[in-house]
Amino acid sequence: MTNLTQWVLILPLLGFVLLGLIGRTLTRGGVLTVALGASGLAFLCAALGFLSMLGNPPASPAAGDQILYTWVGSGILTVGPINSPLAINFGLLFDPLSATMLMIITGVGFIIHVYSAGYMEDDPGFWRFFCYLNFFIFAMVLLVAADNFLFLLVGWALVGLASFLLIGFWFQRRAAVAAARKALVINIIGDFGLMIAIFLLFKHFGTLNYYTDANGNIGIFNQLGVGTVSTLTTSFICLLLFIACAAKSAQLPLYMWLPDAMEGPTPVSALIHAATMVTAGVYLVARANALFEVSHIALLIVAVIGGLTALFAALIALTQLDIKRVLAYSTISQLGYMFMAEGAHDYTAGIFHLTTHAYFKALLFLGAGAVIHALGGEQDMREMGGLRHRLKITFWTFLIAALAISGIPPFSGFWSKDEILSSLLAQATASGVGTSIHIIYFLLWLIALVTAGLTAFYMFRLVLGIFGGQYRGTGPRQHHGSEDIDEEEEQRVAHGRGGLYAIFEVPAVMYIPLIILAVLSVIGGFVGSFALFHSNWHPLANFLDRVFTATAWTNTRVPAPTNSLAILWTSTGLGVLLAVLGISGAWLRYRNGFEYKESKNPLYQLSFHKFYVDEILIAILINPIVAIGRWASRYLEGDVLDGGSRGIGWIFRSVSGGLRRLQTGYMRNYALVIFFGVVLIIIYYAVRG
Repeated sequence: MTNLTQWVLILPLLGFVLLGLIGRTLTRGGVLTVALGASGLAFLCAALGFLSMLGNPPASPAAGDQILYTWVGSGILTVGPINSPLAINFGLLFDPLSATMLMIITGVGFIIHVYSAGYMEDDPGFWRFFCYLNFFIFAMVLLVAADNFLFLLVGWALVGLASFLLIGFWFQRRAAVAAARKALVINIIGDFGLMIAIFLLFKHFGTLNYYTDANGNIGIFNQLGVGTVSTLTTSFICLLLFIACAAKSAQLPLYMWLPDAMEGPTPVSALIHAATMVTAGVYLVARANALFEVSHIALLIVAVIGGLTALFAALIALTQLDIKRVLAYSTISQLGYMFMAEGAHDYTAGIFHLTTHAYFKALLFLGAGAVIHALGGEQDMREMGGLRHRLKITFWTFLIAALAISGIPPFSGFWSKDEILSSLLAQATASGVGTSIHIIYFLLWLIALVTAGLTAFYMFRLVLGIFGGQYRGTGPRQHHGSEDIDEEEEQRVAHGRGGLYAIFEVPAVMYIPLIILAVLSVIGGFVGSFALFHSNWHPLANFLDRVFTATAWTNTRVPAPTNSLAILWTSTGLGVLLAVLGISGAWLRYRNGFEYKESKNPLYQLSFHKFYVDEILIAILINPIVAIGRWASRYLEGDVLDGGSRGIGWIFRSVSGGLRRLQTGYMRNYALVIFFGVVLIIIYYAVRG
C-alpha cells in the first residue's frame, strides 16, 4: 500500500502559500501553473494511494495511520479504560473511507480548477480566486484525512473560512458579502455543536483519536461497548455532532445559507456547494458510525431530518426561476437522501450517493455556468430557451447529468439513489424492531419515492426551460466570440429573439471538463450495479467493509438488514417509474417552451416564496433582535450608561465647585471656621454629658 496522504495535504497548501505571496506578480499562465500543478499533483497522489489500497487494504486503522508529530503530550491520564500518558498527535488516517473521499475532493477539484481557467479568465481577481481554491482543497483534505477529532475540527473550521472567502469573492457586490456572512454565521452554529461534542468525547473517553494508534493510545471507537459511557451520553454526543453536520450539509433547520451562497462564482458553487464541502456532514456521520450505532435514537433522528429536508427542498425547487438556485435546492434535497441512507444503517449507500452526486451535480453546476457565461451573466430561465442549437456540448452533457440525478438507468444516480430506497424499505420490513420504527422507515421510503419523482420533474423543467422551445432573451450582455451574421440575422438580433445568434459554445477549457464529468455520470454507478443481481456483488461496499462493518475495529455493531433481491427490484422499479412520471409531467408542461405565468395558487406561492422561511425568521428572530438592539442603544446605552456617567460627573463637578468656594486664601476666614468647629465640638460633648 502506497500512503501519499501527506503530499495530498501539502501540495495544495504550497499552492495557496505561493499564490498568496507572489500571485499578484504572476501572469495568468503562472497562476494556472501553480494552481493546476498543486491540485493536479494532489489528485495524482490520491489516485496512486487509492489504487494501491484496492488490492492491499490496511489490516487495521493503525496500519494506515501516519503520525507526523505529537501535538500535545502530558502525564498519566485515567479516564475509563485509559491509564496511560495522554498524547494527541497530528496524524493522517489512510483507510478506504478517507481514500475514497480524497479521490473525490482532488479529482473533482482538479476538474473545476481547469474549468475555472476559462470561466474566470477576465476577472481581475484571477490569482486570488485560484489562491482560495487551493486553500479550500487543503482544508477539505485535512478534514477527511485527520485521524482524530481535534484536527477534524481544524479542517472543519478552515473549510468554513474557505467557503466564506469564495462565496464573497466578488466583494464589491453587497449580495455576495451578505451571503458569505450568512454562510459563516450558520456554519459557526454547527461548529459550536462540534466543539461541545469534542469536549464531551475527551471528558468521557480520555482521547480524541478515532482508533488505537501505532503508539498504543486507545481510540474512542475501540472503547465502545465496554460499558464505560452510557447510551444517553453517547446519544447526546451524536446529536451535537449532527448539529454540525446539519449546518455544514444544509439540513433543516440550518439550510438557509446554501441557496444564498449561489452569489459566488459558478465554479465555487460546483466545488464547494455541490461536490465536496456540503458532503462534510455526510462524511462525519460515516466516520463516527461506531458512535451512531450505539445510539439508535440519534441515527433515527438523522434519517428523519434527512427525509424531511429532501422533500422540503424538492418542493421549493419546483418553482424557482434562477437556474443556480434550482440546483442549490436540489443539492439540499440530495444531501437529505444521503442522511436517510446513513440513518438506515447503510453508510455505504450514503457514501455511494455522495460519490455519484459529486459527478452529476458538479456537471450540472458547470453546465449552468457555461450557459451563464454564454449569456453574459444571465441566470433567469425566463430569458433563455432554444439554446440546444447553440450550446450543443453543454446541452448534451447537461441532459446526461439531469438523467443521472433523476435516477434513470443506467446513469450513475440510478444505482446510488435506488440503493438508498432499498435500504429504507429493508429497514421498514426488518424483523426484531418495534412497529413504530417500521412505520417511520416506511414513511421515509415513501418520502424518498415522492422526492424522486419531484426531482425528475424540476430537473427536466430546468432542462426544457434552458434548452427547449424558442429563445426568449435579447442576447448576451457581452459577446463571447465572433461570427459572421448577415443582414437578415442582424435585424432579428435587433428585435430580441435574434439574440440567439450572438451566443456561442464555451471554449474547450470549459467544455472538456463537462465531457469528463458526463462520462463519469454515465459509468460512475457501475461500482454498485451488480447488487441488483446478487447482494454480495457490490465492489464499493466490499471496499468500505472494514470501516463500516468490521467488528474487530468496534465493539458494538447492529448490522443493517440485508437488501434482498425482491426488495431491491421492488424499490428500484417504483423509483424508476416515479422518475419517468416526473420527466413526462415536465415534458407535457414545458415541451413547447418555458412560458412563465405566475400562479395565484396558494401552494405555488408557498413554494415560490420558499415557504416564507426567511420572512418568518426575519419577523420572529431578526426584527426583535434588531429592535432590542436599537432600544438598548437608545435607552440602555444612551440614557442609563451614558446618562449615568454624565450624572456622576455632574455630581463631582458640583461638589468640587462648592468646596472650591471655601478656599478663599484669607486667614481670618480660616480662623472663623476653626472657631465654629471648636464651638460645635464643645456643644456636642455638653449635650452628650
